[in-house]
This record gives sequence, C-alpha cells and structure tokens, in this order.
Amino acid sequence: MAMSRGSAFLRVFGSALGAVTLIASGCARPRPAASGAGCNVLLITLDTVRADHIGAYGYRGIETPNLNRLASEGVRFADAGSPVPLTLPSHATILSGLLPPHHGVRNNGAERFPEDPATLATQLGAAGYRTGAFIGAFVLDRRFGLVRGFDRYDDDIPRERVADLDAERPGRVVTDRAVAWLSEKSEKPFFAWVHLYDAHAPYTPPEPFRALYADRPYDGEIAEVDAQVGRLLTELDRQGLAGRTIVAVVGDHGEELGEHGELTHGLLVYEPSLHVPLLLRAPGILPPGWVVETPVSLVDLAPTLAGLVERPFTATAASPLDGRDLSKRLRERREPGAQDLYAESLYGTSFGWSPVFALRQGEIKYISAPRPELYDLRHDPGESRNLEAQRQGEGKELATRLAALAESGGRTAVPAALDAEARARLLSLGYLAGANLGGAKSVQGKDPKDAVVLFRGFEEAHGALVAGRFADARSQYERLVAADPSNPVFVGQLAETCRRAGDFERAVALYRQSVAIAPEDRDARYNLAVTLQEAGRDEEGMEALTAAIRLDPGRPEAHNALGIALALRGDLEGAREQLAQVVELDPHNSRAFNNLGNVLRDLKRPEEAERAYRRAVELAPDYADPLNGLGTLEVQRDNPPAAIPYFDRALSIAPGLHEARLNRAIAEELAGNRGAAIAAYRDFLARTAGDRQLVEQRRVAQQLLARLERSGSDRDVS
Repeated sequence: MAMSRGSAFLRVFGSALGAVTLIASGCARPRPAASGAGCNVLLITLDTVRADHIGAYGYRGIETPNLNRLASEGVRFADAGSPVPLTLPSHATILSGLLPPHHGVRNNGAERFPEDPATLATQLGAAGYRTGAFIGAFVLDRRFGLVRGFDRYDDDIPRERVADLDAERPGRVVTDRAVAWLSEKSEKPFFAWVHLYDAHAPYTPPEPFRALYADRPYDGEIAEVDAQVGRLLTELDRQGLAGRTIVAVVGDHGEELGEHGELTHGLLVYEPSLHVPLLLRAPGILPPGWVVETPVSLVDLAPTLAGLVERPFTATAASPLDGRDLSKRLRERREPGAQDLYAESLYGTSFGWSPVFALRQGEIKYISAPRPELYDLRHDPGESRNLEAQRQGEGKELATRLAALAESGGRTAVPAALDAEARARLLSLGYLAGANLGGAKSVQGKDPKDAVVLFRGFEEAHGALVAGRFADARSQYERLVAADPSNPVFVGQLAETCRRAGDFERAVALYRQSVAIAPEDRDARYNLAVTLQEAGRDEEGMEALTAAIRLDPGRPEAHNALGIALALRGDLEGAREQLAQVVELDPHNSRAFNNLGNVLRDLKRPEEAERAYRRAVELAPDYADPLNGLGTLEVQRDNPPAAIPYFDRALSIAPGLHEARLNRAIAEELAGNRGAAIAAYRDFLARTAGDRQLVEQRRVAQQLLARLERSGSDRDVS
C-alpha cells in the first residue's frame, strides 16, 4: 500500500571475585593444575553439524584439521545427543542445563527463554566474567530470551533491507566480531559464545570449499566452519590465552540428509538429527586425546563447564537441574555414569501432526509416536528395524518413563513476540513460527514418519516460493493441500503464494479456509485482513483487522496495518494512535517510526515527525524512506537546500524510491536551481515511464517541467 500526502508517500513496512587478582591474560594467578577457577570459557556451537561428518569422528570425506586438533588436545565425546533437533530449544538447553519440557522452549520462534533459570552467562557474569555472544542467525535473536547475562549480545543482522531480508550472516563475519571482542583489553576472565550457522541448508559454502566439495556442499559448509574454529583457536594462541581457556565445541543438532525420508531436520528424532560432535579442551585439567564412550546429553554441558571453572550451578527444589556436572569424573579420567537420554520434536504439531518423543537407555532407544518404535542401536545404528512388536514389555517401560518426563514441564511457556518481519526471517531459514505453534504438545494427528513425504514436499515448495518461482510453488502447494486438506500450514502457504503472485481473490478464499481450520490461529486472521486490503476490499479488511487485534492485541504489525488504513481514510489522529502503539510494542521497528513520522508530518507536528524519522534512521541507517521524510520536512519548512542532501542519501540507498526523486526535483526548483530542476524532472519521468502506480505523480512532474521550460523560453525571447 502507499499513501500520498503533499509531495511524499506513506509506505507500509509493515559479583566480585573477592581477593582473586586477575592478570592481563584474563585468568587467575597460577593455581594447582587440577583447578580451572578463573579460567576463560569459549563455547562454540556448530549449527546443524552431525558427528559422523567430522574427521575426528572417523569421516574420511572431509578435512577438519582444527576440530581434529581439539579432539587430540582434549576430550572427545563419542556419543553426545541433542535433546531436540531445532536450534533455539537446543541452545536453550546447552546454556541452561535444562531439558525443553523444563525451560519451556519447544520450537523455534514460538516461545522465549524464561527470566528465572540460571544460564552459563548469568552464572559466570555474576562471578565477575565479561560475557559476549556472537550469533549467526536470526533464530537466536535477542527477542527469544538467551540474551540474559551477556554484556554483549552481537546479533546484528540488519532488520531493514531495501531489496533483501537477511536472516543469517556468514561464520566469517561472526568470527570477525568475536575476535575483535576477544582482543579488547580486560583484566576479567571471559565467557564467549560463538554460534556458527553455516552448515544449515541451503548449503552454499564459500571458496575454496565450494570447489573442493562441489559434489558435497554440506561437507563444504562444515569445512568452512572448521576454518572459523581455527581462527578462534589462533586468536587464543596469539594472545597467550590457550593454556588457560576452556574450549567447548558442540553441535546443536544434526541433519538427516535424506535418511528416513527427511532432507534436513526438525521433524523426526532419529540419530542423524540427534548425534552431534562434542569436544572439550582444558589444558592441564582434562586429559588430552581421551574418548568418552558413555552416551551423554547436551543438557550436561552447562553444569560441566561451570564445574570446571568452579562456579557450579545451584539446583534447588524450586529450580532443579536436569544436566549433570561431569567435571570431577572427567578430571579423573573416569567414564560418566549411565543415564537416560531424552529427545523430542514438537515441530510436527504446527502442521497438525503428532509430536514425537524419544528415550534412550544405553543402546536401546524408544520413540513415542502414534506408531511407537524401539531400536537396538548397537546392532541397528541406522534405526531400520523396529523391534517394538517383539519387545513390547521393554517398550512399555520406556514409554511410561518417557511420558512422565515429556509432561513434567514446570514452567509455562512465554510466547515470543513476533512481527511479520520476524516470521518472514524464520520462514526464510526454513522454520515455521508463530502463535499456532505454542502449547501444542498434546496434538494427536498424523504420525510424522508417515507425513515425512509431505514435509519433504513442503520444503521443496517453500524453496520455490523463496526463490520467487510462484507457479512452481503454487502447483506443489496445491498438491499438498489436496493430500492433507485440513493442514493449516499447507493452506496458509498456498494462500501466501497466491497473494505474492497477485491472485488476491484466491488468497482471500484460502485464508478464510485457514481460519475455519484453526480459528485461534492469529497469523491466519491477520493475513486474511491484510490480503483483503490488498484486494481493495477496504471495509472487509478493516473489520478483519479489528477482529485480528481483538484476538492478538500485542501484535505490532496489525496495529501498523490499521494505522495505514486509517491514514488512507484521512483519520490521521486514529492513525497516530495506532502507530504509537506499534512503536511502544516494538521500539526497534524502524518502519513503524517512519510511518508515524509521515502521519505526524501530515498533522502539522513537524518536531515530533522529525524525532520519529531520526529514530527510524538510527535504527536502520540503510533505510531510505525516513530520509525522504526528513527531506520533505525541510521543504515544508521552506528550506529546500537542506532537503536535497536527504533526498540524495535516500536515492543512493534506494534508486527505485521515485518519490524521493520527484521530491528532489521540486526542492531544486524551490531552491532556485532551474537547470538542476529541469534535469531532475526529466530524470524522474525517464525512470518512471510506464509505471502505472505513478500516473498522477508523472502528470504533476510533466506540468512542472513544462512550466520551467516555458519560463526559460520567455526569458530567451525577452
């Protein structure tokens, strides 16, 4: 949608360390070798890396010299298991020592980590550590709650792009930020968490790994991740910190790579998605080159790292800890005691399918699903022979224990506050997110292993949609809806595909169908409302928006859309009220600040408008629209020379922002620069030829240009 007011347009977007003396290296003064008190901690999480694709784990198809070095200099855990094949809940477990049922984060984008549990960051920060996190993808954005306890949480993936919507950044950039932070002088020890997302699909490794692994791009991504691990290790060596820094490298989850029918991860709980690398180096504290064979869970990592630096987690009756501190046994080179390994995936519930849960006891693994499964991993590591029918007694015992654990959540999930952009970013990473995901663990629907072929089709259709191949995406989604007509995701994504392709009537019908399937789905109701608006059905759109806000009053983009609709009706005060709610709900929303600035300008409140525009620019320096707004304000203040630099900056960022081009021509004319104004009007008209959305603006420009040209001719005659 767009709105013209004067010569500008309104655009929718949508503790102290006591007597311990610290030295420049960041560690305490020398202590007995067995103590790690005061040592630095470097935690590197490798997103989507399965253990059996690393050289140290026996894989011969890849070069991972830096991970191999860590394995030889530290402890390698041969059988480490993730509790969930999804990034956000797995990292919540890695940092807290709590299982998903107990920290409440069960899906990407659905919940935020709660405020009360201790994490490595809060624990070590309270002990006097400086703490920094360096994040590779939006799925771990600060809004999801893991920011607590970090002095610096570097998740700087720009929120606003003119032509793109970034949701991840290369590991090289993440490592650059981490190395710069590690280089800062401090007398405190540090805790650094570095998240490398590169191995996540789609697999597009940079050179030289693109060429070296042309036929195995997933391995190429892991090789790139290994190179970034090497850069971090080199920085520790350069600063003389390696001897007193505990380094942990761990995968958050693995990748199916087509096994069991799943291309990527998230839906199923088989070993390719759960078996991850875990390497732990602590010079002088842990024995080098030792391999721990006993299966362990990632839930053990946080308490173990805290134990190694003698800052143990304190578990209470009100806040029990799921993970175990293995540090004493590891120091003594003793295998950890056996424990059950829990895993879950609730991702299928977003499609209306059943959740899946798993419990592993030694080499026996039970999967709770509509059709339960039991595997002997020692004799069947590929999980191809379901023994549940032959060993029902064993399966029943594990099922009882698993059900009790899966339903033992002690915290109510805190819904994540997501705007349309956040949902789009998560979807661009391949993750569904939204209100319809929360609290769905009791859904009993199609068994995910039976639905995996549909999930694969969804991934392919989504890929086509992201690539802009709307016809391909539409045909694939049509087949999915025909196969599973009550699936709210399939219906909703088909509607979105039709909307993007301009078939608003079909999109409206599909969104109505989606609302009928899931009446409490706030996303569907919001999408229906904005699609009605795009279809020109303004009254219905307003009614649907009002209904969406009643259902979800905390949704910023719904208030933004209503504010735009009210402004287009001429109800500027009503629009201001709605847009003020947006910036209160989401104070980092630069587009809402820009829209608010436009409305305030039209209300003749220029000082407030300027503050709103400047806040938008502060939040998003590469966002052109508020620069256009600032220029327009200067024109309205009768200061056109001051306006021209704003229009120039806007056009340097967004050459297609033609309203700024027209505004610049007007400013040149008002400043008395006749020749520059004529050139600017001609440039605007040349660049917008055939643009049906700018017919009225082109007519105005032609009139202004003709007047200037006539005035020049009159002077020539005289």
